[in-house]
Amino acid sequence: MTKKILVVEDEYSINDILTITLINEGYEVESFFDGKTALERIKVFKPDLVLLDLMLPDIDGFEICKQISKDHLVIMITARDSIFDKIIGLELGADDYIIKPFEIKEVIARVKALFRSIEKEKQILSEEFIELGEGIEVDLLGERVFKNGEDIQLKRQESALFFFLLKNRNRVFTRAELLDGVWGYDYYGDSRTVDVHIRRIRAKLETPTIIETVFGKGYVMR
Repeated sequence: MTKKILVVEDEYSINDILTITLINEGYEVESFFDGKTALERIKVFKPDLVLLDLMLPDIDGFEICKQISKDHLVIMITARDSIFDKIIGLELGADDYIIKPFEIKEVIARVKALFRSIEKEKQILSEEFIELGEGIEVDLLGERVFKNGEDIQLKRQESALFFFLLKNRNRVFTRAELLDGVWGYDYYGDSRTVDVHIRRIRAKLETPTIIETVFGKGYVMR
């Protein structure tokens, strides 16, 4: 099935190059220049991925990301290049963060890498249900995580990271290895991406020891 991508970018030249290139890559694409129209269309178009400019004329891109990231993949594209902005975007659920000016080939590579990572999430494990202690239970076939019986809503990349570590229990991974294993070998993001996602997993499960930090090396799930 053809993947659907929605482009939200108020600079006409950038919007055009993104839209035309993605269509040529075989994606079904719709593009918009403001946040309000895009939010209305998302409900109908139901894109697999949203390429989202951070600085729009009507609605802040962070606010849009907060609203849509639970149900849609989001790649932010912005001229705001501070680590602070990038971390906020990731904390709000963005799956990637591209800084302008960019090479269009890099954008396409990141889009493809993100879609590949989602396919990896769909791999079915041989076990069905396990208990990890401290009230945490995992439905492996449904890839769901529970804390004291409550279904914990992990975002896509949080879930992918959690189950990657779960499938490789007791193995210590560096940040670079986790980027390769979860985001894809050609992911161009910062290694801080791993730290941000692990911090969010720990906070949602209210269990800081669920993923152990091995100082000087990386992370492991025992």
